[in-house]
Amino acid sequence: MVLDPIALWTSSAFRDEVQAWVSAQLAPRGIRLTGDGEQSHVRVWSSAIRFETSEGRVWFKVSGSGTAYEAALVAVLSDLCPGLAPEVLAYDKARAWSLARDGGPVLRSIAAPEAMWGYWERLLPRYAKAQLALAEKRARLLATEIPDRGPAQLPVELRRLLGELAARPIEHGGLTSRQAGALELLLPAYDDRCAELAASGVPDSIQHDDLHSNNICWSGSLDDLSSVRIVDWGDSSVGHPFGTMLATMNSIAFHAGLLHDDRGVIEDPRVLRVRDAYLEPFTGLGSRTELVRWVDLARSTGCVSRALAEERAVQDAPATMIGEEFPIRGWLLELLQPWTYVDQCDEVRREAFP
Repeated sequence: MVLDPIALWTSSAFRDEVQAWVSAQLAPRGIRLTGDGEQSHVRVWSSAIRFETSEGRVWFKVSGSGTAYEAALVAVLSDLCPGLAPEVLAYDKARAWSLARDGGPVLRSIAAPEAMWGYWERLLPRYAKAQLALAEKRARLLATEIPDRGPAQLPVELRRLLGELAARPIEHGGLTSRQAGALELLLPAYDDRCAELAASGVPDSIQHDDLHSNNICWSGSLDDLSSVRIVDWGDSSVGHPFGTMLATMNSIAFHAGLLHDDRGVIEDPRVLRVRDAYLEPFTGLGSRTELVRWVDLARSTGCVSRALAEERAVQDAPATMIGEEFPIRGWLLELLQPWTYVDQCDEVRREAFP
């Protein structure tokens, strides 16, 4: 029997248990709760409860089984790269529970899209430097059970997803026979892109995969990077670091009103300047032409990583709670859109959408 995680996490018994645990974790630090918690977020993949304390706000988070590694991962990030993520005060790996200090207001709440360019240009190089430093700690990251989604693994996962969705009814998120056939035709090109990324010399590292303005807390001034914290690492994996640029560039362009029907086609110089700021710490690993090409490759192959993140998020949820948008299928079909082509002609897309 599949349990309803939302019913569990919103029950009074669960909330009472959480409050007792939070209080017990804070007590040795001389911190006490000053009120009951407020459940500000509850989805089938996670829930968060905000608590006010004698030393400021803290956050409790519980994750579903598909992202259960997040609690241990954020604790490791706090240890290996202090200041990248919120300070973890306690975590319970077995229950996928964590307790962290508040990171401050999210970027989306303090700056309008047209005022965010400077924030992104300052933040992303810092994040890139953290990725380079954490590449040397790959084994420790993987020990948290974060998924390994490097370029060598993605073709294997694409074939698995393709087989599963081809066998699934359309009304349950499956693929039509024509769509499945078109994706099969695309496999050799996808393999080649992944092989090129694997040979790029850019080492696999942490890849947030959902880095947008609502997952960035910024409590200081524009130039105060010490006040910035990146939150919500539930979609993250160890993979090619440039895969981050799929969600990040799309989100920046979307909120700035620059992403239209071909949602992956981004040519606005302001977005490209943000991309180039991100790439600056990687300049010792390739020419500018190579780095830009690798971003394009990582953004196109990253559609599979995004599909896998969606799959993990709902893996234990009842089918009735997953919804009708079927994002796993949606991300696979993005592979058939013109923006994902690097060396591919349109014939494959015409096969899927005659």
